[in-house]
Amino acid sequence: MTESEVHVSGTLSDADDAEAQLQTLRECLMAHELTHFTGTLQYLATCTLNASQALELAAFQLLSRAADVNQPADDILIAARDLQLQAQTAQHPLAQAAALRALHWVQMRIRLHHAALDSLAKAAELYERCDLPALAVQTRAARCRVMLSAEMHEELHAFCDDMLSQPETLTPSIHTMLLDYSASSSYYLALENIDRPEAEPHWNDCALRRGQVLHMARDHGLRSQECLALLNLSIVCATREQADDCRHYMQQLHAAFGHEGYWEPWLQLCVVLMQCVEGERTQAWQALLDYDAWLESDALNSSRLRDISLMAIRRYGRRWGHLEQALQACMAQVANERRHKRELTNSLGATLNAVMERPQLLYQNALLAQHGTVLENSLMQRNQELKQAHDQLEQKVRERSAELAQALQSLMRQEKQLGLSRLVVGMAHELNTPLGNARVAASAITERAAELQQSLDDGSLRRSQLAGLLESVTQGGDLVERALVQISELVERFKGLSVHPSQESRSYFDLSERLHFFRNSWARTLKSRSIRMTLVTPETLWLQGYPGACQIVFQHLLDNCMQHAFKEQRQGAIMVSVEALEGAVQVRWEDDGIGIAADQLAQVFDPFYTTQLGTTGMGLGLASVHSMIVNLMRGEVTLESTPGHGTRVLLRLPIEGGPTGCN
Repeated sequence: MTESEVHVSGTLSDADDAEAQLQTLRECLMAHELTHFTGTLQYLATCTLNASQALELAAFQLLSRAADVNQPADDILIAARDLQLQAQTAQHPLAQAAALRALHWVQMRIRLHHAALDSLAKAAELYERCDLPALAVQTRAARCRVMLSAEMHEELHAFCDDMLSQPETLTPSIHTMLLDYSASSSYYLALENIDRPEAEPHWNDCALRRGQVLHMARDHGLRSQECLALLNLSIVCATREQADDCRHYMQQLHAAFGHEGYWEPWLQLCVVLMQCVEGERTQAWQALLDYDAWLESDALNSSRLRDISLMAIRRYGRRWGHLEQALQACMAQVANERRHKRELTNSLGATLNAVMERPQLLYQNALLAQHGTVLENSLMQRNQELKQAHDQLEQKVRERSAELAQALQSLMRQEKQLGLSRLVVGMAHELNTPLGNARVAASAITERAAELQQSLDDGSLRRSQLAGLLESVTQGGDLVERALVQISELVERFKGLSVHPSQESRSYFDLSERLHFFRNSWARTLKSRSIRMTLVTPETLWLQGYPGACQIVFQHLLDNCMQHAFKEQRQGAIMVSVEALEGAVQVRWEDDGIGIAADQLAQVFDPFYTTQLGTTGMGLGLASVHSMIVNLMRGEVTLESTPGHGTRVLLRLPIEGGPTGCN
């Protein structure tokens, strides 16, 4: 299976899919095989897994890391041990078995071979308990690599024979692997007794099993096993000085698998060994020395390859009289063994240090956890106190807000009462004068009528008296009519405070043209007061709204300037500008009159508020402007003024103000 085969059939459920991918990982015999399944590991990391599957995936991820020699072994060792204990405590046997496999691999890396064998034995037992006999056999077979690495050749041979005695339990791949490791053990046992009679049975056993591996690999299409079998047969024949057979297997290997691969350094050794058998001694000896020097300088080559090379130098050195080089080869092998022992000692020391430091680290972690608990409790208590303080503050805010709302309502009622009182007083004041005049005139007419009636009754009515009575009645009627006209005008102005769109139909009109028309109609009045009006507008500015209401607004603004802004001066200037903004039209009306005091600005739009009550103003002009712009036209009115520097009124009329807009 390759990375492209990670996703199984869509007919499987998510749980079955995850289990199938995990089974693929379980069937990997060696840790380095997991490098071919990085896609599977990444895919499983995105799946929804149960607790057991999640632990097993974590173990396989550790196993994949353990195969990387650049990963620190101590960290993986501790992590694998912790994971194994966690799985054991949670009673997840499959996860525990995977953790033991990761543990065995890193134990083998640091040469803890007996511990690695024990980990594999426990993992095999767990697979047996989970009724997975094939995985149990596969895990037991993985012990071969550990024993070969530990140079337990006799034990390895006996172990392989024991497993091979039950071929019905073995898959072809496991069967060929056991034959191969059994042959390797015989090979190294033969090397230990090279050129002695005791080596011959081992050579025969090795050759026999190598041949069996080759036939079984070819029968079952195991290409990698076939390649390894041809390579091993070439090495065995070259070591046994069987040059023709070695050449025969080398030709098969090259024909089937090419000239580029991991086998080339080994085949070069075979060529050198064949040269020692068939070639001229001096050249063969030099080739053997050169090959060994190359192996010594290349750290990537296998140590077992160097062992065979040094064995050949010892063998042919003794045979050809090169005793000094043979002795040096022996010393090199001893040095290699010492180096391996030092590496083992250093690895064991580092592991022991890590193990010794771990309780201290766990103790420090426990202290940190304890401090964290204390801090968490303190934070919880502080949060509770803050919550209580917040609740109290929020309650006070609600109470204060209620008090402020009540006070605001009271203030609004007072303001309404004050406004109503001002309205009543202003209205009464304005109505009293014409009503008083009308009452005096009506009273005079009544008295004159009584005199006329008396004169008619006693017959003393004279022509001059009748003429006087008629003149008095006429004057009284004129006075009553003027009073009624004043009252009618006052009522109309008062009605302007509560306008409604039904009073005028909406229509399209040119605001620029209207303003120019108004200025021309006001020309005589402006000239009589020496007031200059400047008008800046677009050439045309069509609006849909209420032209009559706009005329009343501008007339009120002009009257306000005449009665208030320029009341104490005989000349002045008014500047009116219009501009179209985004979504609105803005009219700016400015004068350079006396301005409005700061304490009066807040009341200028109140009805009947005026500083000239009883003289010229009634206090309805700006109130009407505000009512028409805001209520009728759905616009905005703002007023700015500084005493001695004039007043500015801004009218903002929306372009899309709905059915009641002035636009």
